[in-house]
Order: sequence, then C-alpha cells, then structure tokens
Amino acid sequence: MIFSKKCQYAIRSLTHLADARQVCDVREISQRQKVPYHFMAKILQGLNREGFVKSVKGAGGGFLLARPAGRIRLIDVLAVIDGNDVFSRCLYGLQECSASMPCPMHQDWKVVRYDVERYLRSHTIADLVDKKSAKRPTWWQNPDENRVRQGQRR
Repeated sequence: MIFSKKCQYAIRSLTHLADARQVCDVREISQRQKVPYHFMAKILQGLNREGFVKSVKGAGGGFLLARPAGRIRLIDVLAVIDGNDVFSRCLYGLQECSASMPCPMHQDWKVVRYDVERYLRSHTIADLVDKKSAKRPTWWQNPDENRVRQGQRR
C-alpha cells in the first residue's frame, strides 16, 4: 500500500471513534482494531496534538473526535501522518523521478496518483463509517447486545 501502517491505523482509529460516538479508551480501540496497544497509544497522542481527537482524563477517560467526522478529510490524516509529499515521492524508490527523468512506473503512477488523491480529498471519516455500517451483518449492529448474548462482558 502507498500509506504507512501508522496512517492506516490512524484512519481506522478515527473511524472507530466516529462509529462509537463516545469516549473510547486506547485498550478498547487497539483490541477492536487488532493493533498493538503502545503503537495505538502513540498514534492517538499524535492525532490529539494535531487536533483530530481530544483526550479525556480520569476514570472513564480516553479519546473522542475533536470535530465532526464529516470534517476530517482522509487527505488531511494522510498529510499529518505520512507527510505532504506522499504523492510526489517516487513509487519506485528513486531520489530523482520526474517527467524528464521518469522511473519505469512514473507514467502509470501519475494517473493512479491523481485518482487516489482526488478520492482522499473528497472523502471523510464519516464516509468510511457510513460504508462500514452499510455492510455490517445484523449481529454487529449492537455489539454490546451481542456480547450479552454470548455471555461476555465489556
């Protein structure tokens, strides 16, 4: 993938928080997203510094979105986590890659890059939550109710 694991996990954690619509602790997010706890904690701290999430201290504390999910564009998350130059970097790994000195992937990547960048600019965390919710099986609609049926507790 063209995005780092850190960026993928950041997007997944924001989607989790948007879907939950409440304060979630790091342990819950890391377990649900199957991401190592300490890595998720670092990601959320970074998202907090950048204003994507808010930290809630004390008992029942954790993280929640700092602004509506519909105002968090995927391109903004990518830029903060992986840098603004992610689309100008050579996919082939060369230091110098341009129209005048193209790598073997340059021309094809140029077309794909435009489509990916346009998608990320026009889609938000809310869009991901909507798509995720639309594809959930019925047993997932209320995870707490499902746990009770299976005799599990939170």
